[in-house]
Amino acid sequence: MNQREEAKEMLADTPACVFPFVFDGKSYTSCTKDGTVDEKLWCATTDNYDTDSKWKYCSLEEYGGNSDGKPCVFPFVYKKRTFYTCTDESREKGKFWCSTTSNFDLEPQWSYCADTRLDANPKGPCVFPFIYNGTSYSSCTTDGFSNKKLWCSLTSDYGPSYK
Repeated sequence: MNQREEAKEMLADTPACVFPFVFDGKSYTSCTKDGTVDEKLWCATTDNYDTDSKWKYCSLEEYGGNSDGKPCVFPFVYKKRTFYTCTDESREKGKFWCSTTSNFDLEPQWSYCADTRLDANPKGPCVFPFIYNGTSYSSCTTDGFSNKKLWCSLTSDYGPSYK
């Protein structure tokens, strides 16, 4: 089995968060702590938890893939196009991945995206690198927010618009 076939097989076996999903009659577009006792983020792995009761804890970091969970590199080139966020292109819908190299076409290394990086209602593509409080970031961060949800800037210098 070649590297690309292996990667495809791994994608098929890993449950992914499905956004949006329904829990207690409410629609969720990202990971939530609602309904938990342990305060851990979780998501449904089908579009309706109320019906299917299928879920998983949300991954806070990249995981799996053929790079063993190395962090995403943004932007990255895939099929001669530049990606600034995770994508499910060429994969089963909802199986979001990222390249762990700057050019997937030349070096096909990837990881699944952290579930907390995903949102069913994105407000725009992340811009990397971006400056926040004098620090340069080349990936999403939890800095500055007590809820520890990953975010990124939509401009090169953080302003009121963030993801």
